[in-house]
Amino acid sequence: MATATPTKKAPAKKKAATQTPNDTFETAGAFAENAQEYFSEFVTKMSASTEELREQAEDLAEDMRERFETQQKLAADVNAEIVEAAKSEVTDAVQFASDLGQAKTFADALEVQQAYWTNLFETRVARTQDLTAKSVDAAKEAFAPIKTDMPTPFDMSAFEKLFRFPAKA
Repeated sequence: MATATPTKKAPAKKKAATQTPNDTFETAGAFAENAQEYFSEFVTKMSASTEELREQAEDLAEDMRERFETQQKLAADVNAEIVEAAKSEVTDAVQFASDLGQAKTFADALEVQQAYWTNLFETRVARTQDLTAKSVDAAKEAFAPIKTDMPTPFDMSAFEKLFRFPAKA
């Protein structure tokens, strides 16, 4: 008796889904509609982000302009006071030389010198304290934190939806 060897059946071929030309046009039409919808959403979000960014940039520019004007005024005040102090010291030095030349005795000359140097020292100490206070105010203003929010980047969710890239693993 001959034994029959079992025969293997060939695997059944899967039927390819048949796609009619109408299905292709429907798929292309759906793709075009989705693309148009995503593009519209992208443009809308980018326009809104651009407007918000413009407003934030204008606020920041205004804040910086005000800050620079304040710093400029404080620096001008300090410089004006330094110039005024220099003029006053030159005038006092000229007066000192004149008074010293008019001294009749050695004691008078010592008295003129003592008065001049005492006045010069006291005046310089007072001016230094005043200039230090003004300089500290100017430095505080210069290094104060910016109160206006920095511009935020564009909302990229619309971009990501329009251009889908595979996620990084």
